[in-house]
Amino acid sequence: MPIAISLGVITLVLVIARLLKLIDLIVNQGVAATEVLALLGYLMPSLVALSLPMAVLLGTMLGIGRLSGDQEIIAARACGVSFGRIALPVIALAFAIYPVEMMTAMKIAPAANVKLRAEIVDLAHTRATAGLPEKVFNRNFDGMVVYFDRAEPPGNRLVNVLISDNRNPSGRSIIFARSGLLVPHHGDLAVTMRLRDGWIYGGDKSRDARHVVQFDSYDIAMTPKAGLRYAQPLPLELSTGALWQQIKHARRAGIADIPAEIELAHRFTIPIAIFPFALLGMTLGLTPVRGGRSERFAFALMLFFAYYVLMRAGEALAQAHVIETYVATSIPDLLFMAIAIAPFRRSIVDRGDQGESLSYRLRRWMDGLLPRAGAAS
Repeated sequence: MPIAISLGVITLVLVIARLLKLIDLIVNQGVAATEVLALLGYLMPSLVALSLPMAVLLGTMLGIGRLSGDQEIIAARACGVSFGRIALPVIALAFAIYPVEMMTAMKIAPAANVKLRAEIVDLAHTRATAGLPEKVFNRNFDGMVVYFDRAEPPGNRLVNVLISDNRNPSGRSIIFARSGLLVPHHGDLAVTMRLRDGWIYGGDKSRDARHVVQFDSYDIAMTPKAGLRYAQPLPLELSTGALWQQIKHARRAGIADIPAEIELAHRFTIPIAIFPFALLGMTLGLTPVRGGRSERFAFALMLFFAYYVLMRAGEALAQAHVIETYVATSIPDLLFMAIAIAPFRRSIVDRGDQGESLSYRLRRWMDGLLPRAGAAS
């Protein structure tokens, strides 16, 4: 139960971090709430894959901490039950959660990301003006600035359109039209702006020339900046098999596809974090705290932050070709496992240091990492 509650809380926190963007889609861009809920549903598997190892740490720490605070651990030991036997259900639960996490990271999350991409493309097709507020200079298109007075039903007809076309480096064009019709392309996020009754004011810097052209109908192709991102599938949208093939193809060509290798490695390494987090949660749950659950939650956040920093550091080392990708992405798991095993063994053999507080034990552990001047002499 503590792990389930922790999973819900952590996932909710991750959702809240993206809530402003989702609210912006509803309030400012006219996207229906049901469509936003669909986007959120497709986003959930990726969030769960990230939050489940964190939930194991926090839930284990709170659960064991509750048993320790109620003196139930001491009562069990007085009855001859060692901490190793108490820890067996937690370890078994970690092994049970691991395949679920692997399935989520390997299959469910990539499939959901593909549907998320398709939903975004569909929104661009059905609501071409969703990202274009009225009476605002919109810079959503690559190399262009678009302004219009208002959009008429069904939403793709614009009135009094002004476009600044900066795609040609030799000269900028200013286009004005009485009306415009947005026509989405099939298969990508690009759109065609079909302008009616307008003028084009342009120039050529190389020849120092200016021109004015009047038109009855003029089509201009525009690519949203979001469309540049979704022009090709991202590594997180590929299945594990497709990632393997892409990595092999890149290595045969003599160019390592580092983003694809990092994504593939994370699908293995992040689920493995369940085990060191479970061991750390049990060990830290035994220690008394003055601040209660809030202090345990703060320690869990510190560990989450440390894992994230190590994960990003490993990615940076891999991208800089300092360390092989799969080794670099394994750094957080290796370090956390090394840190978790020693105190867990001490707890199993009933070493007499369980009465030390978390803060004291952390300070003592950090002091042990520092070189001692007397040891050298």
